[in-house]
Amino acid sequence: MASAASASKLGDYFQYAIDHPVTLPRQKSALLPIVARDVDGQRVSIYSERVHPKFPLLGLVFKNETGMNLTQGPVTVYEGSTYAGDARIPDLQKGERRLLSYAVDLGTEVQAVPHSDNGKLTSVKVVKGVLHRTTKVKDTKTYTVANRNDVERALLIEHPNRSDFKLTSKDKPWETAADVHRFLVKVPAGKTVAYTVAEEKDFGSQVAFTNSDDQAIRIVIDDKVTSDKVKAALREALGLRWKLAETAREIQQQERQLKVITDDQQRLRANLREMPPTAEAYKRYLKKFDDQETVIEDYQKKIKQLQDGEHAQRKSYDDFLANLNAE
Repeated sequence: MASAASASKLGDYFQYAIDHPVTLPRQKSALLPIVARDVDGQRVSIYSERVHPKFPLLGLVFKNETGMNLTQGPVTVYEGSTYAGDARIPDLQKGERRLLSYAVDLGTEVQAVPHSDNGKLTSVKVVKGVLHRTTKVKDTKTYTVANRNDVERALLIEHPNRSDFKLTSKDKPWETAADVHRFLVKVPAGKTVAYTVAEEKDFGSQVAFTNSDDQAIRIVIDDKVTSDKVKAALREALGLRWKLAETAREIQQQERQLKVITDDQQRLRANLREMPPTAEAYKRYLKKFDDQETVIEDYQKKIKQLQDGEHAQRKSYDDFLANLNAE
C-alpha cells in the first residue's frame, strides 16, 4: 500500500499532510496509510541482568529509514506469517536507531558470574616528600551464554555503565548508552560461549611525609606492594627524622636540668639575703652559688651546641624530603 501522506518539518514539530483528498460518506471512517516503507531491522536477543537474571529478551535493532519522523506507538512483530509479540517504539527521528524487545528468549540462557579474583591492587610512590598511594579496584564479570536454538543468536549483553569505572576489556562495546554498555556476542546454534567484561577503578590518596607518624610509615614499608626502592627511601627518611627527634629530646633534657639549677639559685639568693656574711652557712651558700654558675655556663654551652646540631639536622632532613623521589 502506498503512502497517502508526506511529512514536513515545522520548527521542532512535524506534520503529515495528506497528498490526495479523501472523500468519506456521512458517518463513515477510514484508515489512511501515513508511512508504507521498508525499514532496516536486525534480530537480536537482549540480555539485562536487571530485567531477568537468566533469560534474555527477543528484540530488534530498529532503524528509521523511512525519511520521515515516526511518532511513538505500538508495534506488532511477526516472524514470517507467525505472530511473535508486541513492542512499543518511542518518537524516532530520521535515521535514528533504537532497540525494541517483544518477547522472552527461552531458547537462550545466560549466567552472569563475577570473578573470584576481583580485588584491589595498590601502588606506592614518593614524589618530593609526598607519599602517593593508588588503589586500583578490579571488577570482572563473565557472562556464559548457552544457545539451545537451532539458529545462531546475536546477543546484546547490557553491562552497567559506571562513570567511575573504565573498561579494560579488549573488545569495545557495540554501543554505549547513559546507563549501560552493550556488547554484541555471536553464539552458534547449540553452543555455549563465555564472554568476559573487565573494568578498573582508581582511588588516589596523597599525604606529606612530615604529616605521617612513624607507625603509618612502617605500615607502608611492610606492605608487599611497596617496592624495595620506596622502602629504602622511607627507611632513610625515618632514620633522619629519628636522629632529629633524638636531638630535640636531648635539648629538652638539658633545659630541664638547667631549670632545676636556676630554680635552686633563687633559693640560695633568698638565704644569702637573710643571713649575715660572717655566718658559716653564708660562706657555704656562696660557694655553692658560685659552683652553680659554672655548671649553668656548661649547660648553656651544651644546649647551644645541640641547637646548632638540630638546625643542621633539620636542614638535611628537609633537603632530603624535597629531593625524595622513588617508585
